[in-house]
Amino acid sequence: MKTRISAMIFLLCVVGFSQSVRADDELPTISSGTIEPYMSFMAGVAIPNSPTITFNDGSQPNSVENVDYQTKQSIGGNAGVWFPTRNALAGFDVGLEVTGFVWYPDIACCQENVNGRTLPGGAFEGTTTEKQGIYIGPNLMIRYPMGISEAYPNGRWFPYIGGGAGAHQMSFRPGGFRGAGFENAITDQRNTTIGFLAVGGVKAHLFKYVAAFAEAKYVIADHDALGTDRFGASTVGNQDQVINDYTANIRTIHVHVGLSIHFDIRP
Repeated sequence: MKTRISAMIFLLCVVGFSQSVRADDELPTISSGTIEPYMSFMAGVAIPNSPTITFNDGSQPNSVENVDYQTKQSIGGNAGVWFPTRNALAGFDVGLEVTGFVWYPDIACCQENVNGRTLPGGAFEGTTTEKQGIYIGPNLMIRYPMGISEAYPNGRWFPYIGGGAGAHQMSFRPGGFRGAGFENAITDQRNTTIGFLAVGGVKAHLFKYVAAFAEAKYVIADHDALGTDRFGASTVGNQDQVINDYTANIRTIHVHVGLSIHFDIRP
């Protein structure tokens, strides 16, 4: 009798162990009811294109090629939520976020017929055209968890891609006569249009609720009312400021690194 009982206990142990091994071999899943809010801060550089600009005011020459928008710092943040539904999406999660960032694509001094001119005597005068770019918009995101485990965050690495559309604003002011500044530091000249964004990156959890990430964004927008003092006609004494309107297709690559805080909310 004792032998039979011992054999049954041994058999149950073997079956239990085999089931445990099988469970460990299977990838864990998350209920579709689980949501994962997050918020992030990021910083990096913005690398603009050198577009052809077309002036709208009849000044000649009408178009200027390869305008030198400068590479400058870029900072921003985002907030969003992931919906881990990888069972239904072949291992992928979907998410929604709102992202916003700012950068400073100044037109460097001095480019002929853009923000400077050659005087009759041969001397050249001009200024830097100061610019600020702002983008705010929603994105649809998808990620693929790697190195996943039962414990939150259920993955160590998260490659992701996404895209969306939002508000793309450029504010600007020409410099002063022969490079001198105006008394008023910022002139409220702005042009806002629709911008389109594509993003890709990778995120790695440093701690349970804290992750580091690196990502690249590509933003494109058509503006029809940007401005520069193309012939250095502005003056300092009476605060006269001359702005020549132009049209340009603005394309910018943003490279950001940052930290994000994640939250685990289960039904």
